[in-house]
Amino acid sequence: MKKLKILIDYSPACREDKTGIPLFVKHLYSELNKIDNIEIHKSFCVSSIIPIKPWFLYRLFEKILYQKFYIPFKLKFGNYDIYIENQYMFIPLFKPKNIKVVNIIYDIALVLFDNIQTPKHTKNWREKLPISIKNSDIIVTISKSSKIDIQNYLDDLHIAKPLDYIYANVDKIDICKDKRILDKFNINNEYFLFLGTLEPRKNPLNLVKAFKKFKENSKNDIKMVFAGKKGWLYNEVLEYIKNNNIDNEVIFTGYISEQEKSCLLYNTKAFLFLSIYEGFGMPPLEALEMNIPTILSDIAVFKELFEDSVYYADPYDIEDISKKMHHILIQKPNINKNILKKFSWELSAKKLVEIICKN
Repeated sequence: MKKLKILIDYSPACREDKTGIPLFVKHLYSELNKIDNIEIHKSFCVSSIIPIKPWFLYRLFEKILYQKFYIPFKLKFGNYDIYIENQYMFIPLFKPKNIKVVNIIYDIALVLFDNIQTPKHTKNWREKLPISIKNSDIIVTISKSSKIDIQNYLDDLHIAKPLDYIYANVDKIDICKDKRILDKFNINNEYFLFLGTLEPRKNPLNLVKAFKKFKENSKNDIKMVFAGKKGWLYNEVLEYIKNNNIDNEVIFTGYISEQEKSCLLYNTKAFLFLSIYEGFGMPPLEALEMNIPTILSDIAVFKELFEDSVYYADPYDIEDISKKMHHILIQKPNINKNILKKFSWELSAKKLVEIICKN
């Protein structure tokens, strides 16, 4: 039996950030490489030629030379059967014949929301996504909820494409009890933890507002820790903290290492993740894997993934979030470890091959 020859866009996994899409791409490639009837190759790392900083120069090179020229010529002369696109935007100089393009679209947040990125970026994304979809043969996403959203979007565009989903997973996190890491970030009290990039769709402003209300209604000296790099449109959060004199109650760690993440998760009283929208949700999965009490936004994808193992709060309701903060300190949710068994890189890779073969 002839092996299925696949080229996967590996460029996201080459970046320094080893969460989210980079982690997904890395593990998907690794698991596909273990399947007997698959011959998989990864694209070269753009960062090995062009430094990631400055970012605009790296992205210019990536968009023009890598995506428009390198990928289509590599496919044309490499005798590949399948190309797996991980950048959302498959808009090459030309599309080689007889090659099936699998486009992994992690979510369509920029289609559904106007205010989670800059207007320029949102406009550009919305214009290019339909082109990318038309250039693709199969669409894959990372949750049933995201699949429903994408299907509705395809229906609005009057585009028919095979569409399915595979779940992501997370790396096993080693327990870290090194209190020196807490000292490094000046964490001397109990704390709530948010983990992720500081950006509008993660809803940090409402989280801070709810934390302020919690502090007003409680004598608890617990802190709020935001762990992760600053993304975009976060100045409103910083201004709110300053204007409401809660600078000493909120801690920003900036980008953290895997060991630092482990220590922050291990020592937190509760993990809070009140996103407006997600395609999946790796940080909550990491928290549950470590048996951390968790509050999530009451959105479809989290209910699909985590069922009744967490507390849910309306991400737009400051009062509701604040009440859940009180409640989780008194009574922890019961985490059902059985629900975590559905998250497997091996199962996801095998399902992806099934999707490809039946379409």
